[in-house]
Amino acid sequence: MLLVAALAFAVDVVPRKSGVRTMLTTVSTGSVDVSTAAFTAAILDCAKYPLSAKYMGVQALVECKTLERLPDGSSVIYQRTGGNSLVSERQWVVLIRVREQSDTRARVDWDLVQHTVEGGKVTAGPYASVIAANPKAVFTPYNAGSWQLDRAAKTVTYTVSSDPGGSLPGFMTTEGAVMAFPLELLRVRWGIEG
Repeated sequence: MLLVAALAFAVDVVPRKSGVRTMLTTVSTGSVDVSTAAFTAAILDCAKYPLSAKYMGVQALVECKTLERLPDGSSVIYQRTGGNSLVSERQWVVLIRVREQSDTRARVDWDLVQHTVEGGKVTAGPYASVIAANPKAVFTPYNAGSWQLDRAAKTVTYTVSSDPGGSLPGFMTTEGAVMAFPLELLRVRWGIEG
C-alpha cells in the first residue's frame, strides 16, 4: 500500500493497478495560454469545478468538496456523480497532488483513498462518515488518474483508470460519459473546446 505522508498526517491510498480500464483524452489548448501555476491551482480547487456537465441526462458531477488540505500542498477531495432510474450515483474520496510543475509542464495526479469495504458498503476509513452520508451512492472501488498540461505542445491530457463498481448500462462507460466532466472543466475554466 502506498503511503503519502504530510508531517503528522498520513493518507493511505489504493495502489495503482494495471489491467484496469483506462481512458485518455488529449485536447489542444489552441491560442489559450494557461500557465502551469494557474492550471495546477484550478485542478486542486475542486470547490470551483463546474457542476454543469451532463451525459445522456445524467449529471457528471453533483458534489465536490475538499475534505483536507495537507501541509505538502495536496488535498483530499470527495466527489459524487449524478444518477437516475437506470444509473446509481457514484462516490469516491481521492488524494490529489501536484507531481510535476515547471514553466512548461504540469502534472496533477489523484489516487483513491483507502477505505474498508464490506458487502459493498464502506465500514471504516478516514472519511467513512462522509461516504456514509450518501448511502444510495455506490462507492467506487478504484479510481486513479492525472491531468497534464504541456505548454510547448499546447495540450491538456486527462487520463483516468476506474472500476466504477456495481452495474452500469453500457452508455455510461463510453468515452463520452467518462470525459464529460473534464471537457466541461476545460471549457468553463479556460474556454478550451474538446
